[in-house]
Amino acid sequence: MFGITQLERSPVTAVLVLIIGLCFLGQQAVPGTLEQLGVLYGPNVAGGEWWRLLSWGFLHGGWMHVGFNGFLLFALGPQLERAFGSARFAILYFGSLFGGALAVMAFDWSQPTLGASGAVLGIAAALAIALWLRGADLRETPAFGLVLMNLALPLVLPGISFWGHLGGALAGAALAYLVTRGARPSPALPTAPASVLSFGAGAVLALAALSVLAAQMLAR
Repeated sequence: MFGITQLERSPVTAVLVLIIGLCFLGQQAVPGTLEQLGVLYGPNVAGGEWWRLLSWGFLHGGWMHVGFNGFLLFALGPQLERAFGSARFAILYFGSLFGGALAVMAFDWSQPTLGASGAVLGIAAALAIALWLRGADLRETPAFGLVLMNLALPLVLPGISFWGHLGGALAGAALAYLVTRGARPSPALPTAPASVLSFGAGAVLALAALSVLAAQMLAR
């Protein structure tokens, strides 16, 4: 009941969890098809399949993969969305997703990559920055420890994208600072000036454009 109430008050998180779940069910129904169409892969992005910069974040490699990312999104998303409002949360999430895509395109162009890990780590990093802005010691925040742990995982476990994780975390942290300037995070202040939202949305689009540019440059 508690979890359902959390999602009811966090519509963007609820929609993201639903889409991730539906995409994974689609992957099970038609094995290999959605991965072939939506995985992040530099040569395809360079060839004009730009939707892969978005679709890769909703596809997963197995039950443990989708379960881990879905749980973290379910646990962290409502906190951040209620604190900053749905619009800013959407900017943070998709900015982190494109930040992960940019890092993969720049440093791991020929490696097929999928999963919401970069975006989820981005909101974890954003939550850590939000707590830091409130005066908390960054090293003592659970979200910061979660980010560090997930950045270390690709170094010891094969098949996990280090660049997708790092790019998402860095983008989430940077965007959290940018879109919360002048508005301390508080559940009582979920709104943001239109200029802040416009700037944040522009940053998200810039990350997407840079991802395309990186893919095309490496294809030459």
